[in-house]
Amino acid sequence: MDSSTENDPLEEVNGSELGHKEITPLFARYTMLTFAGLAAQAVMVVIEGLVIGRGLGSNGLATVGIIMPLEYLMLALGGFFAIGTSTLCAMRLGEGKEKEARRIFGQGSWYSIIVGLTVAILIAVFASQVATLLGATPQLHSEVTTFIRIFMIGYPFCMIGHVTVYMVRVDERPDIATWAMSSSAIIAALWLYLSVFPLHIGFIGAAFYYAFSIGIWGFFFVYFIFSRKSKFQIHWSDLKMDKKIILAISKIGFPFMLIQASSTVFTMVLNNFLGKYGTQMDIAAFSVINSYIIYILMLITQATSGGQQPIASYNYGANLFGRVIKLIKVSLIANIVGIYILASLCFVFSNQIVAFFVGSGSSLVEMAGGYSKIVVSCAALGLTANLMSGYFQAVERILESTILGICRYLIFGIPAIFIMAHWLGVTGVWFSQPVSDVLAFLLTMWLTVREIGRLKKFEKKSN
Repeated sequence: MDSSTENDPLEEVNGSELGHKEITPLFARYTMLTFAGLAAQAVMVVIEGLVIGRGLGSNGLATVGIIMPLEYLMLALGGFFAIGTSTLCAMRLGEGKEKEARRIFGQGSWYSIIVGLTVAILIAVFASQVATLLGATPQLHSEVTTFIRIFMIGYPFCMIGHVTVYMVRVDERPDIATWAMSSSAIIAALWLYLSVFPLHIGFIGAAFYYAFSIGIWGFFFVYFIFSRKSKFQIHWSDLKMDKKIILAISKIGFPFMLIQASSTVFTMVLNNFLGKYGTQMDIAAFSVINSYIIYILMLITQATSGGQQPIASYNYGANLFGRVIKLIKVSLIANIVGIYILASLCFVFSNQIVAFFVGSGSSLVEMAGGYSKIVVSCAALGLTANLMSGYFQAVERILESTILGICRYLIFGIPAIFIMAHWLGVTGVWFSQPVSDVLAFLLTMWLTVREIGRLKKFEKKSN
Protein backbone atom coordinates (compact mmCIF):
# COMPACT_ATOMS: atom_id res chain seq x y z
CA MET A 1 0.00 0.00 0.00
CA ASP A 2 1.32 3.48 -0.92
CA SER A 3 1.47 5.37 2.37
CA SER A 4 1.80 8.73 0.64
CA THR A 5 -1.52 8.17 -1.08
CA GLU A 6 -3.26 6.97 2.06
CA ASN A 7 -2.07 9.49 4.63
CA ASP A 8 -1.90 12.90 2.99
CA PRO A 9 -5.43 14.30 3.09
CA LEU A 10 -4.25 17.85 2.43
CA GLU A 11 -2.75 16.82 -0.89
CA GLU A 12 -5.97 14.99 -1.83
CA VAL A 13 -8.16 17.97 -0.87
CA ASN A 14 -6.06 20.43 -2.86
CA GLY A 15 -6.32 18.17 -5.90
CA SER A 16 -10.11 17.77 -5.71
CA GLU A 17 -12.84 20.19 -6.62
CA LEU A 18 -14.98 18.72 -3.84
CA GLY A 19 -12.46 19.95 -1.29
CA HIS A 20 -11.32 23.33 -2.60
CA LYS A 21 -13.82 24.93 -4.98
CA GLU A 22 -16.21 27.57 -3.63
CA ILE A 23 -19.19 25.83 -2.01
CA THR A 24 -22.05 27.76 -3.62
CA PRO A 25 -21.08 27.35 -7.32
CA LEU A 26 -19.88 23.79 -6.63
CA PHE A 27 -23.20 22.86 -5.02
CA ALA A 28 -25.11 24.64 -7.80
CA ARG A 29 -23.23 22.70 -10.50
CA TYR A 30 -23.77 19.29 -8.91
CA THR A 31 -27.41 20.08 -8.12
CA MET A 32 -28.24 21.37 -11.61
CA LEU A 33 -26.61 18.38 -13.30
CA THR A 34 -28.55 16.07 -10.98
CA PHE A 35 -31.76 17.98 -11.68
CA ALA A 36 -31.22 17.73 -15.44
CA GLY A 37 -31.16 13.95 -15.18
CA LEU A 38 -34.15 13.89 -12.84
CA ALA A 39 -36.11 16.21 -15.13
CA ALA A 40 -35.61 13.76 -17.98
CA GLN A 41 -36.89 10.99 -15.72
CA ALA A 42 -39.90 13.15 -14.81
CA VAL A 43 -40.76 13.65 -18.48
CA MET A 44 -40.51 9.88 -18.90
CA VAL A 45 -42.96 9.33 -16.01
CA VAL A 46 -45.43 11.81 -17.51
CA ILE A 47 -45.22 10.11 -20.92
CA GLU A 48 -45.60 6.74 -19.21
CA GLY A 49 -48.88 7.82 -17.61
CA LEU A 50 -50.26 9.17 -20.88
CA VAL A 51 -49.18 6.21 -23.05
CA ILE A 52 -50.30 3.47 -20.67
CA GLY A 53 -53.54 5.24 -19.81
CA ARG A 54 -54.52 5.92 -23.40
CA GLY A 55 -52.86 2.93 -25.06
CA LEU A 56 -53.56 0.09 -22.62
CA GLY A 57 -56.61 1.54 -20.89
CA SER A 58 -57.87 0.66 -17.43
CA ASN A 59 -56.34 -2.82 -17.50
CA GLY A 60 -52.92 -1.35 -18.23
CA LEU A 61 -53.22 1.20 -15.43
CA ALA A 62 -54.45 -1.52 -13.07
CA THR A 63 -51.52 -3.79 -13.96
CA VAL A 64 -49.02 -1.02 -13.38
CA GLY A 65 -50.70 -0.20 -10.08
CA ILE A 66 -50.43 -3.82 -8.96
CA ILE A 67 -46.69 -4.14 -9.68
CA MET A 68 -45.76 -0.74 -8.16
CA PRO A 69 -44.58 -2.30 -4.85
CA LEU A 70 -41.90 -4.09 -6.89
CA GLU A 71 -40.89 -0.72 -8.34
CA TYR A 72 -40.66 0.72 -4.82
CA LEU A 73 -38.61 -2.30 -3.73
CA MET A 74 -36.19 -1.72 -6.60
CA LEU A 75 -35.83 1.98 -5.71
CA ALA A 76 -35.32 1.13 -2.04
CA LEU A 77 -32.64 -1.50 -2.75
CA GLY A 78 -30.91 0.65 -5.37
CA GLY A 79 -30.73 3.62 -3.00
CA PHE A 80 -29.60 1.36 -0.16
CA PHE A 81 -26.52 0.20 -2.09
CA ALA A 82 -25.82 3.52 -3.82
CA ILE A 83 -26.01 5.76 -0.76
CA GLY A 84 -24.08 3.37 1.48
CA THR A 85 -21.30 2.85 -1.05
CA SER A 86 -20.95 6.44 -2.28
CA THR A 87 -21.01 7.94 1.22
CA LEU A 88 -18.20 5.72 2.47
CA CYS A 89 -16.15 6.28 -0.69
CA ALA A 90 -16.49 10.08 -0.54
CA MET A 91 -15.49 10.18 3.13
CA ARG A 92 -12.42 8.01 2.54
CA LEU A 93 -11.40 10.23 -0.37
CA GLY A 94 -11.73 13.22 1.92
CA GLU A 95 -9.43 11.46 4.39
CA GLY A 96 -6.89 10.91 1.60
CA LYS A 97 -7.44 7.14 1.49
CA GLU A 98 -7.97 6.61 -2.22
CA LYS A 99 -7.09 2.92 -2.26
CA GLU A 100 -9.51 2.19 0.58
CA ALA A 101 -12.23 4.16 -1.21
CA ARG A 102 -11.68 2.12 -4.36
CA ARG A 103 -11.91 -1.10 -2.34
CA ILE A 104 -15.22 0.05 -0.83
CA PHE A 105 -16.54 0.72 -4.32
CA GLY A 106 -15.55 -2.77 -5.43
CA GLN A 107 -17.33 -4.28 -2.44
CA GLY A 108 -20.48 -2.20 -2.97
CA SER A 109 -20.57 -3.09 -6.66
CA TRP A 110 -20.54 -6.87 -6.29
CA TYR A 111 -22.80 -6.64 -3.21
CA SER A 112 -25.48 -4.84 -5.23
CA ILE A 113 -25.19 -7.20 -8.21
CA ILE A 114 -25.40 -10.38 -6.11
CA VAL A 115 -28.36 -9.18 -4.07
CA GLY A 116 -30.07 -7.87 -7.22
CA LEU A 117 -29.64 -11.21 -8.99
CA THR A 118 -30.84 -13.17 -5.96
CA VAL A 119 -33.96 -11.07 -5.47
CA ALA A 120 -34.75 -11.09 -9.21
CA ILE A 121 -34.44 -14.89 -9.48
CA LEU A 122 -36.60 -15.51 -6.41
CA ILE A 123 -39.35 -13.16 -7.57
CA ALA A 124 -39.27 -14.52 -11.13
CA VAL A 125 -39.50 -18.14 -9.96
CA PHE A 126 -42.45 -17.34 -7.68
CA ALA A 127 -43.97 -14.71 -9.99
CA SER A 128 -47.44 -16.28 -9.92
CA GLN A 129 -47.53 -16.30 -6.12
CA VAL A 130 -46.13 -12.76 -6.01
CA ALA A 131 -48.86 -11.59 -8.41
CA THR A 132 -51.50 -13.03 -6.08
CA LEU A 133 -49.85 -11.42 -3.05
CA LEU A 134 -49.84 -8.04 -4.80
CA GLY A 135 -53.57 -8.30 -5.40
CA ALA A 136 -53.82 -9.35 -9.06
CA THR A 137 -57.39 -10.24 -9.98
CA PRO A 138 -58.14 -13.47 -11.90
CA GLN A 139 -58.68 -11.45 -15.07
CA LEU A 140 -55.25 -9.81 -14.80
CA HIS A 141 -53.28 -12.58 -13.12
CA SER A 142 -51.67 -13.98 -16.28
CA GLU A 143 -50.62 -10.54 -17.58
CA VAL A 144 -49.25 -9.49 -14.18
CA THR A 145 -47.24 -12.72 -13.84
CA THR A 146 -45.65 -12.22 -17.27
CA PHE A 147 -45.04 -8.56 -16.48
CA ILE A 148 -43.23 -9.47 -13.24
CA ARG A 149 -40.93 -12.01 -14.92
CA ILE A 150 -39.89 -9.54 -17.61
CA PHE A 151 -39.44 -6.79 -15.04
CA MET A 152 -37.02 -9.01 -13.11
CA ILE A 153 -34.64 -9.13 -16.11
CA GLY A 154 -33.77 -5.51 -15.41
CA TYR A 155 -33.53 -5.73 -11.60
CA PRO A 156 -29.75 -6.41 -11.34
CA PHE A 157 -29.06 -3.65 -13.88
CA CYS A 158 -31.17 -1.26 -11.79
CA MET A 159 -29.14 -2.05 -8.66
CA ILE A 160 -25.72 -1.47 -10.22
CA GLY A 161 -27.19 1.48 -12.14
CA HIS A 162 -28.03 3.29 -8.92
CA VAL A 163 -24.53 2.68 -7.61
CA THR A 164 -23.04 3.97 -10.87
CA VAL A 165 -25.05 7.21 -10.89
CA TYR A 166 -24.11 8.03 -7.29
CA MET A 167 -20.47 7.04 -7.68
CA VAL A 168 -19.72 9.09 -10.81
CA ARG A 169 -20.64 12.16 -8.75
CA VAL A 170 -18.12 11.13 -6.10
CA ASP A 171 -15.63 10.66 -8.96
CA GLU A 172 -16.34 14.30 -9.90
CA ARG A 173 -18.13 13.35 -13.12
CA PRO A 174 -21.76 14.38 -12.42
CA ASP A 175 -22.16 14.89 -16.18
CA ILE A 176 -22.04 11.11 -16.65
CA ALA A 177 -24.91 10.71 -14.17
CA THR A 178 -26.91 13.25 -16.15
CA TRP A 179 -26.22 11.42 -19.41
CA ALA A 180 -27.19 8.09 -17.87
CA MET A 181 -30.50 9.38 -16.53
CA SER A 182 -31.36 11.46 -19.61
CA SER A 183 -30.49 8.86 -22.24
CA SER A 184 -32.34 6.10 -20.37
CA ALA A 185 -35.43 8.29 -20.12
CA ILE A 186 -35.40 9.07 -23.85
CA ILE A 187 -34.79 5.45 -24.89
CA ALA A 188 -37.36 4.02 -22.47
CA ALA A 189 -40.08 6.52 -23.33
CA LEU A 190 -39.53 5.99 -27.06
CA TRP A 191 -39.67 2.22 -26.60
CA LEU A 192 -42.88 2.43 -24.56
CA TYR A 193 -44.60 4.52 -27.24
CA LEU A 194 -43.45 2.27 -30.09
CA SER A 195 -44.32 -0.97 -28.29
CA VAL A 196 -47.81 0.17 -27.30
CA PHE A 197 -48.89 1.90 -30.53
CA PRO A 198 -47.06 0.94 -33.77
CA LEU A 199 -45.85 -2.50 -32.60
CA HIS A 200 -48.97 -3.39 -30.58
CA ILE A 201 -47.18 -5.68 -28.11
CA GLY A 202 -48.96 -4.11 -25.15
CA PHE A 203 -48.14 -5.52 -21.72
CA ILE A 204 -44.90 -7.15 -22.86
CA GLY A 205 -43.60 -3.85 -24.21
CA ALA A 206 -44.61 -2.04 -21.01
CA ALA A 207 -42.87 -4.72 -18.93
CA PHE A 208 -39.58 -4.26 -20.82
CA TYR A 209 -40.00 -0.51 -20.35
CA TYR A 210 -40.12 -1.02 -16.58
CA ALA A 211 -37.16 -3.40 -16.71
CA PHE A 212 -34.84 -0.91 -18.41
CA SER A 213 -36.17 2.61 -17.73
CA ILE A 214 -33.65 2.66 -14.86
CA GLY A 215 -31.78 -0.52 -15.80
CA ILE A 216 -30.07 1.34 -18.66
CA TRP A 217 -28.13 3.25 -15.99
CA GLY A 218 -26.31 0.00 -15.26
CA PHE A 219 -24.64 -0.01 -18.68
CA PHE A 220 -22.75 3.15 -17.72
CA PHE A 221 -20.83 1.04 -15.20
CA VAL A 222 -18.36 0.37 -18.03
CA TYR A 223 -16.92 3.82 -17.25
CA PHE A 224 -15.34 2.32 -14.12
CA ILE A 225 -13.91 -0.58 -16.12
CA PHE A 226 -12.28 1.30 -18.98
CA SER A 227 -11.62 4.85 -17.78
CA ARG A 228 -8.05 5.26 -16.59
CA LYS A 229 -8.88 8.73 -15.26
CA SER A 230 -11.36 7.37 -12.74
CA LYS A 231 -10.28 7.08 -9.11
CA PHE A 232 -12.49 4.00 -8.94
CA GLN A 233 -11.32 1.94 -11.90
CA ILE A 234 -12.28 -1.63 -11.01
CA HIS A 235 -9.45 -3.94 -9.87
CA TRP A 236 -10.17 -7.63 -9.33
CA SER A 237 -8.29 -7.47 -6.03
CA ASP A 238 -10.90 -5.04 -4.70
CA LEU A 239 -13.72 -7.57 -5.14
CA LYS A 240 -12.63 -9.98 -2.40
CA MET A 241 -15.36 -10.02 0.25
CA ASP A 242 -14.83 -7.83 3.31
CA LYS A 243 -17.57 -8.26 5.93
CA LYS A 244 -16.71 -5.02 7.72
CA ILE A 245 -17.17 -2.97 4.56
CA ILE A 246 -20.42 -4.76 3.70
CA LEU A 247 -21.78 -4.04 7.18
CA ALA A 248 -20.68 -0.39 6.97
CA ILE A 249 -22.42 0.04 3.59
CA SER A 250 -25.57 -1.58 4.99
CA LYS A 251 -25.53 0.63 8.09
CA ILE A 252 -25.41 3.84 6.07
CA GLY A 253 -27.94 2.71 3.44
CA PHE A 254 -30.49 1.40 5.93
CA PRO A 255 -32.21 4.75 6.72
CA PHE A 256 -33.07 5.14 3.02
CA MET A 257 -34.82 1.77 3.17
CA LEU A 258 -36.87 2.99 6.12
CA ILE A 259 -37.80 6.18 4.28
CA GLN A 260 -39.16 4.17 1.36
CA ALA A 261 -41.04 1.89 3.74
CA SER A 262 -42.53 4.83 5.65
CA SER A 263 -43.87 6.47 2.47
CA THR A 264 -45.48 3.18 1.43
CA VAL A 265 -47.15 2.71 4.83
CA PHE A 266 -48.31 6.34 4.90
CA THR A 267 -49.88 6.02 1.46
CA MET A 268 -51.73 2.86 2.49
CA VAL A 269 -53.08 4.51 5.68
CA LEU A 270 -54.11 7.67 3.85
CA ASN A 271 -55.94 5.72 1.16
CA ASN A 272 -57.81 3.72 3.80
CA PHE A 273 -58.90 6.86 5.66
CA LEU A 274 -59.93 8.59 2.43
CA GLY A 275 -62.03 5.53 1.62
CA LYS A 276 -63.55 5.49 5.10
CA TYR A 277 -64.35 9.18 5.50
CA GLY A 278 -64.59 10.20 1.85
CA THR A 279 -65.40 8.55 -1.46
CA GLN A 280 -63.65 6.74 -4.29
CA MET A 281 -63.15 10.16 -5.86
CA ASP A 282 -61.00 11.25 -2.90
CA ILE A 283 -58.75 8.24 -3.42
CA ALA A 284 -58.50 8.99 -7.13
CA ALA A 285 -57.69 12.64 -6.36
CA PHE A 286 -54.88 11.63 -4.03
CA SER A 287 -53.53 9.23 -6.65
CA VAL A 288 -53.17 12.08 -9.16
CA ILE A 289 -51.70 14.48 -6.58
CA ASN A 290 -49.24 11.96 -5.17
CA SER A 291 -48.16 10.41 -8.45
CA TYR A 292 -47.54 13.63 -10.34
CA ILE A 293 -47.76 16.90 -8.37
CA ILE A 294 -45.88 15.75 -5.26
CA TYR A 295 -43.51 13.77 -7.47
CA ILE A 296 -42.62 16.99 -9.32
CA LEU A 297 -42.00 18.90 -6.07
CA MET A 298 -39.80 16.13 -4.73
CA LEU A 299 -37.54 16.48 -7.76
CA ILE A 300 -36.13 19.64 -6.16
CA THR A 301 -35.24 17.82 -2.95
CA GLN A 302 -33.79 14.86 -4.85
CA ALA A 303 -31.64 17.26 -6.87
CA THR A 304 -30.41 19.31 -3.90
CA SER A 305 -29.74 16.13 -1.93
CA GLY A 306 -27.87 14.62 -4.89
CA GLY A 307 -25.75 17.76 -5.15
CA GLN A 308 -25.19 18.01 -1.41
CA GLN A 309 -24.24 14.46 -0.39
CA PRO A 310 -20.87 13.90 -2.16
CA ILE A 311 -19.66 17.37 -1.15
CA ALA A 312 -20.73 16.84 2.47
CA SER A 313 -19.14 13.40 2.74
CA TYR A 314 -15.84 14.50 1.21
CA ASN A 315 -15.42 17.66 3.29
CA TYR A 316 -16.53 15.99 6.50
CA GLY A 317 -13.98 13.26 5.92
CA ALA A 318 -11.32 15.91 5.23
CA ASN A 319 -12.19 17.76 8.50
CA LEU A 320 -13.17 20.87 6.51
CA PHE A 321 -16.06 21.63 8.86
CA GLY A 322 -16.46 25.29 7.87
CA ARG A 323 -17.22 24.18 4.31
CA VAL A 324 -19.74 21.65 5.61
CA ILE A 325 -21.55 24.35 7.63
CA LYS A 326 -21.77 26.60 4.58
CA LEU A 327 -23.03 23.68 2.48
CA ILE A 328 -25.84 22.99 4.96
CA LYS A 329 -27.01 26.62 4.85
CA VAL A 330 -26.79 26.92 1.06
CA SER A 331 -28.60 23.64 0.39
CA LEU A 332 -31.40 24.40 2.87
CA ILE A 333 -32.08 27.80 1.30
CA ALA A 334 -31.93 26.38 -2.23
CA ASN A 335 -34.31 23.55 -1.35
CA ILE A 336 -36.93 25.72 0.35
CA VAL A 337 -36.85 28.50 -2.27
CA GLY A 338 -36.86 26.06 -5.19
CA ILE A 339 -39.82 24.08 -3.89
CA TYR A 340 -41.84 27.18 -3.01
CA ILE A 341 -41.38 28.54 -6.53
CA LEU A 342 -42.57 25.26 -8.02
CA ALA A 343 -45.33 24.86 -5.41
CA SER A 344 -46.62 28.35 -6.24
CA LEU A 345 -47.01 27.33 -9.88
CA CYS A 346 -48.76 24.11 -8.83
CA PHE A 347 -51.03 26.16 -6.57
CA VAL A 348 -52.01 28.65 -9.29
CA PHE A 349 -52.38 26.10 -12.10
CA SER A 350 -53.61 23.14 -10.03
CA ASN A 351 -56.76 22.54 -12.10
CA GLN A 352 -54.88 22.70 -15.37
CA ILE A 353 -52.24 20.24 -14.12
CA VAL A 354 -54.89 17.76 -13.00
CA ALA A 355 -56.82 18.17 -16.26
CA PHE A 356 -53.66 17.33 -18.24
CA PHE A 357 -53.69 13.82 -16.78
CA VAL A 358 -57.40 13.08 -16.34
CA GLY A 359 -58.94 15.16 -19.13
CA SER A 360 -60.57 18.58 -18.88
CA GLY A 361 -64.08 17.14 -18.80
CA SER A 362 -63.49 14.96 -15.74
CA SER A 363 -65.35 15.69 -12.53
CA LEU A 364 -62.08 14.94 -10.75
CA VAL A 365 -60.49 18.19 -11.88
CA GLU A 366 -62.12 20.53 -9.35
CA MET A 367 -61.75 18.13 -6.42
CA ALA A 368 -58.12 17.16 -7.06
CA GLY A 369 -57.22 20.73 -8.00
CA GLY A 370 -58.62 22.06 -4.73
CA TYR A 371 -57.03 19.39 -2.57
CA SER A 372 -53.67 19.78 -4.28
CA LYS A 373 -53.51 23.38 -3.00
CA ILE A 374 -53.77 22.06 0.56
CA VAL A 375 -51.13 19.39 0.03
CA VAL A 376 -48.52 21.66 -1.60
CA SER A 377 -48.99 24.59 0.80
CA CYS A 378 -46.29 23.51 3.27
CA ALA A 379 -44.45 20.89 1.22
CA ALA A 380 -41.31 23.05 1.06
CA LEU A 381 -41.09 22.90 4.84
CA GLY A 382 -41.74 19.17 5.15
CA LEU A 383 -39.25 18.21 2.46
CA THR A 384 -36.40 19.86 4.38
CA ALA A 385 -36.57 16.73 6.54
CA ASN A 386 -35.76 14.60 3.49
CA LEU A 387 -32.87 16.88 2.53
CA MET A 388 -31.29 16.87 5.98
CA SER A 389 -31.87 13.15 6.35
CA GLY A 390 -29.67 12.79 3.27
CA TYR A 391 -27.06 15.08 4.81
CA PHE A 392 -26.90 13.10 8.05
CA GLN A 393 -26.55 9.93 6.01
CA ALA A 394 -23.64 11.52 4.17
CA VAL A 395 -21.73 12.14 7.42
CA GLU A 396 -22.63 8.79 9.02
CA ARG A 397 -25.05 10.24 11.59
CA ILE A 398 -27.44 7.33 11.22
CA LEU A 399 -29.82 8.05 14.14
CA GLU A 400 -30.56 11.62 13.02
CA SER A 401 -30.88 10.49 9.40
CA THR A 402 -33.39 7.80 10.30
CA ILE A 403 -35.49 10.08 12.54
CA LEU A 404 -35.75 12.78 9.88
CA GLY A 405 -36.30 10.21 7.14
CA ILE A 406 -39.42 8.78 8.78
CA CYS A 407 -40.73 11.80 10.73
CA ARG A 408 -42.79 13.39 7.94
CA TYR A 409 -44.85 10.24 7.35
CA LEU A 410 -44.58 7.89 10.34
CA ILE A 411 -43.86 10.11 13.36
CA PHE A 412 -46.13 13.03 12.43
CA GLY A 413 -48.14 12.12 9.31
CA ILE A 414 -50.00 8.99 10.40
CA PRO A 415 -50.88 10.26 13.93
CA ALA A 416 -52.11 13.52 12.35
CA ILE A 417 -54.40 11.53 10.05
CA PHE A 418 -55.94 9.59 12.96
CA ILE A 419 -56.46 12.70 15.12
CA MET A 420 -57.68 15.11 12.46
CA ALA A 421 -59.92 12.59 10.71
CA HIS A 422 -61.68 11.99 14.03
CA TRP A 423 -62.29 15.73 14.43
CA LEU A 424 -62.90 16.90 10.85
CA GLY A 425 -63.64 13.79 8.77
CA VAL A 426 -62.25 13.71 5.24
CA THR A 427 -61.24 17.39 5.48
CA GLY A 428 -59.01 16.48 8.40
CA VAL A 429 -57.38 13.72 6.38
CA TRP A 430 -56.36 16.22 3.70
CA PHE A 431 -55.17 18.88 6.17
CA SER A 432 -53.07 16.34 8.07
CA GLN A 433 -50.32 16.73 5.45
CA PRO A 434 -49.51 20.44 6.00
CA VAL A 435 -49.68 19.86 9.78
CA SER A 436 -47.15 17.05 9.41
CA ASP A 437 -44.97 19.25 7.18
CA VAL A 438 -44.78 22.03 9.76
CA LEU A 439 -43.93 19.64 12.60
CA ALA A 440 -41.28 17.91 10.47
CA PHE A 441 -39.75 21.30 9.66
CA LEU A 442 -39.52 22.29 13.33
CA LEU A 443 -37.80 19.02 14.21
CA THR A 444 -35.43 19.41 11.23
CA MET A 445 -34.44 22.93 12.25
CA TRP A 446 -33.72 21.85 15.80
CA LEU A 447 -31.46 19.01 14.68
CA THR A 448 -29.81 21.25 12.06
CA VAL A 449 -28.97 23.99 14.57
CA ARG A 450 -27.58 21.36 16.91
CA GLU A 451 -25.48 19.89 14.08
CA ILE A 452 -24.04 23.28 13.10
CA GLY A 453 -23.06 23.83 16.74
CA ARG A 454 -21.32 20.45 16.79
CA LEU A 455 -19.42 21.25 13.59
CA LYS A 456 -18.30 24.63 14.96
CA LYS A 457 -16.79 22.88 17.98
CA PHE A 458 -14.92 20.49 15.70
CA GLU A 459 -13.71 23.43 13.60
CA LYS A 460 -12.28 25.18 16.67
CA LYS A 461 -10.47 22.00 17.75
CA SER A 462 -8.99 21.46 14.28
CA ASN A 463 -7.71 25.04 14.20
